[in-house]
Amino acid sequence: MTIRPGRRTATAAVAAVLGTGALLGAAPAGAAPAASAAPAMTLLPTGVPSKPYSDPTGVNGHGVAVGYAYAWTQGREASAVRWAADGTPVTLPPLPGEDFAQALGVNDADVTIGISWPATRDHWQPTAVRWAADGTPTALPPLPGDLYSTATAIGGSGIVVGTSYSSSVDPHAVAWRPDGTTVALAPLPGDTSSAATGVNAAGLAIGRSYTGIGAFHGIVWSPDGTPTRFQTGPTAGRGDWPVAINDAGTVIGVADRPLDVGSTRHGLVRSPSGALRDLGAHTLPTAVNASGTVVGEYRPDPDQLVTEAARWSPDGTLTPLSPTPPSGGNSIAVGINDAGTAIGYGWSGIPARQYQSGRTWASGGTVTDLDPARTGNNALFVNNAGLVVGLALYRPPGNLYPTHQVAVWRP
Repeated sequence: MTIRPGRRTATAAVAAVLGTGALLGAAPAGAAPAASAAPAMTLLPTGVPSKPYSDPTGVNGHGVAVGYAYAWTQGREASAVRWAADGTPVTLPPLPGEDFAQALGVNDADVTIGISWPATRDHWQPTAVRWAADGTPTALPPLPGDLYSTATAIGGSGIVVGTSYSSSVDPHAVAWRPDGTTVALAPLPGDTSSAATGVNAAGLAIGRSYTGIGAFHGIVWSPDGTPTRFQTGPTAGRGDWPVAINDAGTVIGVADRPLDVGSTRHGLVRSPSGALRDLGAHTLPTAVNASGTVVGEYRPDPDQLVTEAARWSPDGTLTPLSPTPPSGGNSIAVGINDAGTAIGYGWSGIPARQYQSGRTWASGGTVTDLDPARTGNNALFVNNAGLVVGLALYRPPGNLYPTHQVAVWRP
């Protein structure tokens, strides 16, 4: 499982929006899916009384969630947190001699990745770190000649990928193997730098390759580090980037297709053999599960800026995910588990956190509104057991402004 944003749903409307007839199945018309009552939401304590704010960054198959806590005025002075399946918080220590940390991902072995930095530096000048299941931190060093490193993803086998750099204009993609070996992931031929953003259990990594003039292209690295273009063909000169990869090697991503004036964004699905499927104009895939089912968003009417959550089956058939209230707003699906349960959120007007409302879409079509009271929350991660992790606004007694905390919804 890959973990790691007016409604017109008639068949003719969908075909007109996507415009890739032979590649896509038609969206089914009919009655809106049934709605179900929201499960109870549980706010997870940070375990650090001086840092009441928290953000989630992942959840594994056992229900262990990770993220970080901080104070309102001290976002850079964060503490890495790992929440046990029962919600108990454990603060993960920074590297020896350093002061702050963020946890940014976790695999099913409870190995956590993130960053650590001292008080003398800012959080964009960190060292990547891997915490063992018992919480012991190990530095994941930058490549020779670089000063900083950031871990962005961990696979089921324990391979970690990220970026090594000295400044924001010279990133170098890197992989750290479980035995501690550091492997440089080269950019595409002719490019100057790279950044890795995802990896699967087999060590197949994804990221971006930069030309040196601000442009970039998607890249897929084989386990031995060999780079391959994510997108090939007559429009491959436009900007493109991969978004996520599953353990079978299916990669989802985005490309900007050229128009007479400007460009239009298209979602792409790259099979393990390298074949590309275009999901059509104004589509954005965000997550893919083990079977190759993709979720994200699409624009039902290309002339309107309203987006709607969507699911694409492995053969490319689009199913709009009907929103729950607020009606007439926007929605996006950002995660999906292997049972086909999609999660995400909707909003009206400004898509800021305080206007979002979390929701889930079961594989059979049932929609669950996770925010019936409209207090503000979202769903960001889901595991195969159906545990949903997200963010919720919470106003403690006597507080004028709300805090935001990690929240879970248990099936």
